[in-house]
Amino acid sequence: MTRGDILLVHGAFAGSWVFENLRMRLSRQGWKTHAPDLPFHDPGFAGKEPHPDLPRQGLAEYRRFLAAEIARLPQPPVLVGHSLGGLLAQQLAAEGLARAAILLAPSPPWGVWPHSRTEVETAFGLLWHSHDLWRKAVQPDYATAIRYSMDRLPPALQRDSFARLVPESGRALFETIHWWLDWQAASRVSAYRVQVPLLLLVGSDDKVNSPGTCRAIARRYGRRATYREIADMSHFIFGEPGEARVTDIMLDWLESTAA
Repeated sequence: MTRGDILLVHGAFAGSWVFENLRMRLSRQGWKTHAPDLPFHDPGFAGKEPHPDLPRQGLAEYRRFLAAEIARLPQPPVLVGHSLGGLLAQQLAAEGLARAAILLAPSPPWGVWPHSRTEVETAFGLLWHSHDLWRKAVQPDYATAIRYSMDRLPPALQRDSFARLVPESGRALFETIHWWLDWQAASRVSAYRVQVPLLLLVGSDDKVNSPGTCRAIARRYGRRATYREIADMSHFIFGEPGEARVTDIMLDWLESTAA
């Protein structure tokens, strides 16, 4: 008999492969894990041209896809979301589709301003260099990934992990990063509707979603959220030297909160 279901939601440019090590650890502890690729994020798109329908995918389309995955399960799962997946996990929890949620370096919902200079520079840089961002697919950029996200991975793993990245929807990026320009507020989360326990983990050196930003996210949920900042870790997490430490914290929390 399993402890229940866990649905893992990857971030932008990535795929379900990022959760390979985590899924093994969770399975050993009796959890049944599910890790779908978001639409048009299949491994076959790595290093290739994007699917022509990718630019039409926004947060609402990703969320509907995940809600359909959840509907196949016998009961609401624990959600684990990384980065953009952490934002989607917050939205799904607000819809009553989770029994608990773990947010790994989550992207902030509508209304949470960036708390670091790097986050601001990244947002304006993307806007400046990507005209009509919301109508395009965006290819992963090696220099950007290594500088901001994968900076704590060993060099060989940096190359291997980058080679597995896929194109991302510019619309989804626009709705997430430039929420203040999105009149439809696609990244909005009604915090009062999130009535399940949350664990929020972020690396002390995260340049994408800084500790300050993640603390602001945690504050939205009050006592329902447990916030932990992990020293000497960056954004990508998967393959960083402290990955096992992150998993240990998650397992302890699941044991005490969601088992």
